[in-house]
Amino acid sequence: MKTHEGAIYLISSINKEIDFLFSYLLSNLEITKMESVYLKLIYHNPGISQYEISKETKIERSLVTKYITNLEDKGLIEKRKIDSRKKGLYLLKDGILAINYIDSFLPNIQDKFKDLFSENEIEIFLNILKKFKRVSQI
Repeated sequence: MKTHEGAIYLISSINKEIDFLFSYLLSNLEITKMESVYLKLIYHNPGISQYEISKETKIERSLVTKYITNLEDKGLIEKRKIDSRKKGLYLLKDGILAINYIDSFLPNIQDKFKDLFSENEIEIFLNILKKFKRVSQI
């Protein structure tokens, strides 16, 4: 196996492990990882519109609408009229509780991986990720 193939395999393996942990922990809330991303966006940007979310995440509006509708149906967010043409999204009490829960398990995930790599390995890994990010933006 070529070295770059090994790096890609390593990154893929780490991503799968983190996805599994997130999915497992989010199953307690009965939300998906993507729904948790929307909750965080709304938490940090109260009153954000679906259009603004679509623009920021570069995800089609129809898909954003689907996730927003799911979160509304679960009683985590609500739409409020901001003016005659614009509705903003806001977290409800259960949405805030969900954010607090998510924030409480993130350190546990970090702790699980913190002793896995040396400082030097982490620095190398972060440099590799930066290169992947640059290539993906081209």
